[in-house]
Amino acid sequence: MTDTLDRSETDAAPRRPRRRTGRLRTVLFVVLLVIAGFIVTGVLPVADYLERGTKVAEAQAELDKLVAENGALADDIEALYTEQEVERIAREQYGFVREGEVSYVVIPSDDVEDVVGSPADAAPVAIVEVDRSFLERIWDFVTGNDQSKDG
Repeated sequence: MTDTLDRSETDAAPRRPRRRTGRLRTVLFVVLLVIAGFIVTGVLPVADYLERGTKVAEAQAELDKLVAENGALADDIEALYTEQEVERIAREQYGFVREGEVSYVVIPSDDVEDVVGSPADAAPVAIVEVDRSFLERIWDFVTGNDQSKDG
């Protein structure tokens, strides 16, 4: 029994801190495995996070626009309750007049064109002579289509 004790003490090599590096490697492997799991499963969705940020900015811009439009419409509604606005609408849209006033309505006749569409404003139209055959010109003469329609 003594021999075994002596031999084990004399033949034994110095111990290395093997256990500590093995534990460090195991912890590092587990941490890398967890990080890889996060990346694969998408727990860290950076693209979705950035996309949500742009969507929030767009929604905020639309909300600001709608709030401004709501404010303008509220002002219009408030203005409709004033006597001046009611009178303006009654005069413009319905032709109402106050007592003692005379209303005139100008009705253009059928033969007068609008000022914008008057013949003086119209651009001259180029008359294009089309080569017609001898028989077509004879037929036009017989039917009266060769006459100019100047008036």
